[in-house]
Order: sequence, then C-alpha cells, then structure tokens
Amino acid sequence: MQRRILAWFSAAAVFLFAGSMFADALLAQNPDPILSLAGRWAGNAILVPESGPNETYNCVATYFPTDGGSRLTQNLRCKSANYQFDGTTQLQIAAGKITGRWQDKINNLDGIVNGTVKSDGFDIMLSGNFFDAKMTVATAPCQQSVTIVLEEGLPVKKITALLKKC
Repeated sequence: MQRRILAWFSAAAVFLFAGSMFADALLAQNPDPILSLAGRWAGNAILVPESGPNETYNCVATYFPTDGGSRLTQNLRCKSANYQFDGTTQLQIAAGKITGRWQDKINNLDGIVNGTVKSDGFDIMLSGNFFDAKMTVATAPCQQSVTIVLEEGLPVKKITALLKKC
C-alpha cells in the first residue's frame, strides 16, 4: 500500500506542476507560449487524504523548453514533513495535444501523460502502475490553480496547488 501511495503522489506532483505551466503560458498571449515557461516556479500543494489530516508540500519546478517549444523537460522537487519527491517529465506538445512520460527518481516509479490543451487551461489524464487520475487547471496572471482528482479506492481524494512564477 505504501508504494501505491508514493506512486499516486509522485505522478500527481509531476503533472500538477507540468500541467499548470501549460495553461498559464497559453493565456499569456505570448507568440511562443511554451518557450515562456523556461525558469523556476514555486508553490505549495495540499494533499487531501481519504481520512486523516491534510498534508502540505513545498515544491520547486524548473522548465527547459526545446525544439521551438514542441518539447519540454521539467524537473520537480517536493518535500513535506513525511515525504520527498524528485521527478523529471519529458513532454511533447503538438496540435493541441500533450503526451509524455514521467519518472520519480527517489521512489523508482514512472508513468504516462495524455491531454488536451484548451483556451482556458487544459484537461489531462495521468496514468501509472498503481492509479489513474484527472487533472484540471485554471489560470490567472502569474499563478495557476491546479486540482487533481484520483480514482476511487485510493487513500487520497485529491491534490490541489497554487503555483507562482512572478
């Protein structure tokens, strides 16, 4: 069960930050929105368990766009009093679609991401060996609000975050 808990948090953390950066960039009216993601983003995530107290994570993400913005590498580190995550995501963006893979270096976990870019953010499905989840993103200038809802039967109901770059 512990490995399953680590798996859903690992993937959720990676996509929590990867997804939020896409939505903000799309709304920024930048001619190269993916390229504008380069740099450091920071924020807090709150994990809401099926039972027990919520847990807060401090996270830092850095983004490295390449190939004119059609590829993006993300490095993400998150830490709470009880858990640490060090992940990498490799994403491809084409014709309004997002695809890619994620990996948690500490917990030796990985999975895939598939989604659709929208004018006000995006919808994405996260998959790993131990779970499936749906992520939605809403944006405002310099920040994103992200919600991840995990499949029923897991020890976590959802994860929310607020990320800032400015």
